[in-house]
Amino acid sequence: MNLLAFKKDLKSSKPLSQKGFSLLEVMIALMVFVVLMIVTVNVVKNTREYDHLLENQHYMNEVKNALITFVKVNGFLPCPDTDGDGKENREGAPDFECTFARGTIPFLELGVPATDVWHQPLLYAVNTRSDAVGTELEINQPLNSAAYFNSGDVPALGAAPVFEWNTLPIGENRAGAGNLRVCAEIATDCSATTGGNDLLERAAIAVVVSFGQNGHATWNAINTNASGASIGLDDAEIENMDGDMNYWQAIGSQREDQKFDDHLFWLVGTEIKYAIVSSGGTL
Repeated sequence: MNLLAFKKDLKSSKPLSQKGFSLLEVMIALMVFVVLMIVTVNVVKNTREYDHLLENQHYMNEVKNALITFVKVNGFLPCPDTDGDGKENREGAPDFECTFARGTIPFLELGVPATDVWHQPLLYAVNTRSDAVGTELEINQPLNSAAYFNSGDVPALGAAPVFEWNTLPIGENRAGAGNLRVCAEIATDCSATTGGNDLLERAAIAVVVSFGQNGHATWNAINTNASGASIGLDDAEIENMDGDMNYWQAIGSQREDQKFDDHLFWLVGTEIKYAIVSSGGTL
């Protein structure tokens, strides 16, 4: 082959192809990456929420045990804290009734942290006949449920409580003026007429509520007398903040796009009586 023919062949030969990513392939890869990132963020978010739920449940159990221990030591349940100082608020002689039947837990006297996992106080509601607001004071009457909150004349340590074996509610008699009601998760509404399987408890002497992830907004609504609906609370959350005698144990089912709702527990008379006798006291 002469030089002229070689040059001609060289010019006519095609360069080796260089393969790269097309625009479509780049876009698909970005879309896959975004989807994976969204999935990862949601998994982390749900895991964190679940961890908070478990941590808050542990805190709620701690508060309940502290209330039972308070009864064992003092012979009565504390009144709500109504001024935020961590101590119960009572009126003076002669009845020593609770100042209000609704406030926050007296965390200093219970020896527990002041707030829940979301840094908000716990609502503490008690028998409505135990406070100084109504005209029928029953806190010093042993057979009535309000007596569970009677401190007497500041009794000495170990003094017998005012309530007794026959203090309501007892046995099948689930009555007891001023007691609170707790509706179940399956209930479609929660009111004074809710009954059957929709009602978990009809005679709670005290209820403690953590308002969960949106607790800050809920407390703002309570403190400003705002409507819960106006700030996007669901029916169960509104029921737990509205100040009536009904509470709703609605975990997970009442809010769209919300895994965890309010967390609450309640106390009944048998638990308080058992606390006394199990610690060597008498009724």
